[in-house]
Amino acid sequence: MAEIAIALGIAAFCLITIFGLLQVGLTSNQNSLGQTTAASLVSAVAADLRAAPPLVSGATSSQTPVFQIALPSPSSSGQTISHVYFAEDGSRTSPGAANARYLASVGITPPPPGRRGATLVRILVTWPAAMNANALPNQWPARFGGSLEAFMSLNRN
Repeated sequence: MAEIAIALGIAAFCLITIFGLLQVGLTSNQNSLGQTTAASLVSAVAADLRAAPPLVSGATSSQTPVFQIALPSPSSSGQTISHVYFAEDGSRTSPGAANARYLASVGITPPPPGRRGATLVRILVTWPAAMNANALPNQWPARFGGSLEAFMSLNRN
């Protein structure tokens, strides 16, 4: 009888340890899924920015072909920040939609007026998007649970 009681005690201790680690594993899996999706969204936004046609003569701004991110003219000054909302599967959605999971904020800083140079871009993907459902244009999100940030430069001369 004593051996059975000791064996049950050891088995119970092992099961409690395994159940305690289960939550850590699930949280880690959820975090890595969020990071993977955010990395895919950063790549998609960067590809969209690179695919944008150059400005035609006389135009003050243009938009990217897929996500319609506003691109300022090279003569403009200051940074412009645009927000794009995405669902869990990476498809674009509207800001107030129930399926909005990710918010991609894209900051574009053209070179100083009268100078040639690269346009600097900061892409910040945050989640959950509901925390910033009313994100204001030209402001970075203030609250989020997870985030992924990337920087790039565009030669738009």
